[in-house]
Amino acid sequence: MNLLTDRLRPFAFGMAAIATSFGVAASQPDFMTIASLLASRLDSGLAESAALAAERSAMKAEVAPSDPEVEFEYLWPSSAGEANRWSAGVSQELPDFRKMSATRRVARAIDSLDVIQRRAAESEALYEAEQRLISLIGARRELAMLQEIHENFDSLTVSYTRAWEKGEVTILDLNKIKIEHARASAADREAQGKVAALEAEIIALSGWEIADDQLSELIDYPMYSFPVDDHGCRPEEGMMEPVVRKSARFRLLEAREKVAAEKINLASKERFPKLSLGYVHAFEDGNHFNGLSASMSLPVFSRKSSKVAAMAEETAMKMENTVKMNEMIASANADCARAHMLQRQLAMLGPAVENTNNFRLLKMALEGGEISLLEYLQETSYFVDAAREYNAARLEYALVLASLARWSDK
Repeated sequence: MNLLTDRLRPFAFGMAAIATSFGVAASQPDFMTIASLLASRLDSGLAESAALAAERSAMKAEVAPSDPEVEFEYLWPSSAGEANRWSAGVSQELPDFRKMSATRRVARAIDSLDVIQRRAAESEALYEAEQRLISLIGARRELAMLQEIHENFDSLTVSYTRAWEKGEVTILDLNKIKIEHARASAADREAQGKVAALEAEIIALSGWEIADDQLSELIDYPMYSFPVDDHGCRPEEGMMEPVVRKSARFRLLEAREKVAAEKINLASKERFPKLSLGYVHAFEDGNHFNGLSASMSLPVFSRKSSKVAAMAEETAMKMENTVKMNEMIASANADCARAHMLQRQLAMLGPAVENTNNFRLLKMALEGGEISLLEYLQETSYFVDAAREYNAARLEYALVLASLARWSDK
């Protein structure tokens, strides 16, 4: 999927630098493949396209040549001695070429809307797929940290049990280790359940096209590209508005307004009268007559109602689109600002949290007698909180970049 390939490149501000420092995005190809498969199942574009096709067909049916109308009349005389009378005829309403031309313009606008809507739906489906995969990666990274803590307490429980049996430590110290071991085990199991639930949900949503082994290859967050300069997006300078205006989601609003405008043009053609021509054969007083019939409708009462309704619909759509556009720009600016804040936070926390195995160092310090058991437990709790804060920031940063990357869709 080209849409996904374009989005998964080094991001313009910060993600590439973090990737270099912390080993991010080692599994981009796997992420691209899985996100593409999942997005194909989440894409609602086909249903929306079918709805537009139905609307287009219904409009064309309204201007299709009407069916010929056959009329027959038979009259009986009220007095004797007079012959019966009858007449028959066939008539056809003439095509309204002005209305047919306006309908073709509406149909072309709907075709253009269909293309843009499919693109926007594809983008939204891809974003939803990316969100789910990124959440899975975040849960898996959290699980890896908790498993390491659990393993540390596994070995410490064994060591302290032996030491207590030899009288080298008190029962209080052993109980502290056992309590922390139980907490670490519970946290580990809870994290495993969360990962399993996310994996099962993704596999089910994909229609079982994604396998467990594919998901297991997702080890880190993807990187994203963004259509801005090397300094990144700067919401305070209004850079996000032109970017949003180039996106498929914004062009979808414009395409809908175009359809509404063409519908007003079509409704204005209702003010013209409709003409019908026909052939008539009559029998009266023993004679046969051939002739022509002509009729014309007079749009006196309904000539304005259709156009007024179409204009009201366009006005409502423009007002709704204005609100949506402002929401898009505000959301993009907020994501941009949030990304900058998270980038700085990660740059500060990363070296101390991810580049250093603090839990292994604490265990070494405890076993070497440099710190007491109470100090070890307190420090472990401190570094667990720091690691969770860092992991949460990494997860949010990836989600924010995925949200920003949506605006790069053309």
